[in-house]
Amino acid sequence: MRQNKLKSAQRSYEAALDMLSDNNRWGVAQVQYGMGMLARARGDTDMAVRHFEDAAEIFREVDAWLEIGRCLAGVGWVALARGDLDLARARLADSLRISQACGQRLGVARGLEAFAALAAAQQQPGQAARLAGAATQLRESLGQSTSLGSRIEQLLELARGRLGAAAAAAMFAEGREMTADDAVGYALGPYTETAGGLPGAVGAAGAKDTGKPGETAWADPGRRSASPLTAREHEIVVLIERGLSNRQIADELVISPATAARHVANILSKLGFTSRTQIASWAARHEPPG
Repeated sequence: MRQNKLKSAQRSYEAALDMLSDNNRWGVAQVQYGMGMLARARGDTDMAVRHFEDAAEIFREVDAWLEIGRCLAGVGWVALARGDLDLARARLADSLRISQACGQRLGVARGLEAFAALAAAQQQPGQAARLAGAATQLRESLGQSTSLGSRIEQLLELARGRLGAAAAAAMFAEGREMTADDAVGYALGPYTETAGGLPGAVGAAGAKDTGKPGETAWADPGRRSASPLTAREHEIVVLIERGLSNRQIADELVISPATAARHVANILSKLGFTSRTQIASWAARHEPPG
């Protein structure tokens, strides 16, 4: 796909789907997500949404929230391209909250960029410039390139055209001064929790750009729920901190080793870690003593 060989990519995805469909739901979901990205690149928005939603359904079966967030973002970007701004806001908000709750700072940066593009589509150049600044600062804090990407440059060009170069630069600088959590709050505006545990809009889509980043009320999901883990996953985190292997965890909790391994994989994914040592270190800071 990066080489723009879309037909070849389609054949590869279809072959992978045939191989995985009988016994690897996780693999199927990953392929479905890839096919969604491919359909999006081709401009087939209906097919892209279908693939993203099919992938998200499978990821929900295993509580793979980071992957669910990626699928929701995919739907959000497609909706934005189609001009369905209400759907774009809803899906991008869900994705951004998941990235924030899971501590995925790169995912948060990408989500802020998406909301900057949404603000531009809603003719809110000031908000677009501030969110572009916040996203740029967050990427830089992660050690990424300090040069502005083409998407950020386009957003700034829009802001300069509507507000003037000096005002656009000032708002971009304001965004760079925001903390990540404040930038998320500024992006989301007045959102609340839905019955399904994810955020839903309560009327922010038509809000005017007041030029004051602190003016919009918001709720930080991290303050409502300090951890993205389930109760069972917290049990497993404590056992990992004690140094138990997957098999030992399975024996302790009377579950299968495969189930224990799946829980560990979900924990790694949700916390954005790559090793059990990182989980143990996180547990020492977040889990109450036994």
